[in-house]
Formats: sequence, C-alpha cells, structure tokens
Amino acid sequence: MKTLLSILALFSVCACAETLPDVLQRMDQSAQNFRSLSGKMHRVQFTAVLNESSTMDGALRLKRVNKTTMGVVEFQPPDPRTVFVDGKNIQIYYPKANTVEYYDASKYVANIDQFLLMGFGTTSAELMKSYDAKLGGAESVGGKMCTRIELTPKTQQMKQLITKIELWIPEGDSNPVREKVTEPSKNYELVDYSDMQLNPALPESAFQLKLPAGVKKIYPQK
Repeated sequence: MKTLLSILALFSVCACAETLPDVLQRMDQSAQNFRSLSGKMHRVQFTAVLNESSTMDGALRLKRVNKTTMGVVEFQPPDPRTVFVDGKNIQIYYPKANTVEYYDASKYVANIDQFLLMGFGTTSAELMKSYDAKLGGAESVGGKMCTRIELTPKTQQMKQLITKIELWIPEGDSNPVREKVTEPSKNYELVDYSDMQLNPALPESAFQLKLPAGVKKIYPQK
C-alpha cells in the first residue's frame, strides 16, 4: 500500500509540473486583453543584516494607458502611505507626516512597468528583454498548485538593484499569486496577492492621488 501511495504521489507531482513555454504562452494571451486590475496584497519585507521582517497590507490598482503604467498602492496602518505611479513620475504620500515625496524614475521606466505589471499584462517578449527566465518547479501557495518562475536581470545596472525575481503562477492561470524580489544584500520583498480582478470597472478617481491642503513637498533626488 505504501508503494502504491508513493507512486500515486509521484504521478501527481509530475502531472502538476508545467513547462516554461506553457506558462509564458498563457501570460502572453492574458497580456493581450489586459487593461487594468485591482486587488489586495500582503507584503513581507526581510532585512538580512538584522534578520528581521516587517509586514504590511494594502490595496493595489493598476492600469495601462497608451503603454504607460498608472498605479496606486494604498498601504494600511500602522504605517500608512500611498504610492502613486504615473509613467516615470512617482509620488509617495505619508499621511501621518502630511508629506509627499516626488521621484523622477526616467531611467527605470521600463523596469517600473515590469515590476508593477509583473505577470499582469507583461508579455514574455517584454520579460525576455530584461530578464533570463527558468523554471523553478511546482509549489503549493494558498492551496493552489503553482509553477515558480525565476527571473534574473540581464543588465549590470539592474543586477545592482536585484538578483532575482520569482513568480508563482497557478496551474491553468496566467497571473501570479505570489512575487518575491531579492536584492544583492539578500534583503527581499515577498508579496502575496488576493482578490485580484482583471479589467474591473474603476472610475478615473481610483487612479488619482488626492493630497490635503498644506501638504509638505519633498524632492529627495535634488
């Protein structure tokens, strides 16, 4: 009986394993119809030198307009903040301090698009321009059997920022339920997605950053 169960278990694992072209093909098909998305996210940030982790929950909204990415991420208390991205322009609003930081990410526009839409509206051709991809194997995430894809940056500039991006794509689906970004310092950010809706009917106000009167503006790059 044990031998039979072992054989069945092995067959089950083999049946769940997908090839990299299979997953990338589904992602390509989904990217053709991508316009926007909304959902929830649970983020874990790990700091290697301290061996400490912090967690944060938030709501995510993204859309693409004329090949430009617009995104809003609203992180909840105890450390609330809103990240707003419009192409190369990034604003981070901290309500407790009533301050907003402005960043110009001109050099990283393509990478910002890919980070925000990694697996959501990104084609395999776009990924292959900046990353080498390989199959990481089959793993279960939140009760769903997923195929893990490992992406490593091609350029030295990007290698200075990240060493690897991992995506967990459920079987038969095209959008990740988990993403992990690892830095050269071995710090990493792990994000679990839930309640994701593709192409929801969202008003324009959902992609606007409304700042209160008297907000302090900061330009860290100057």
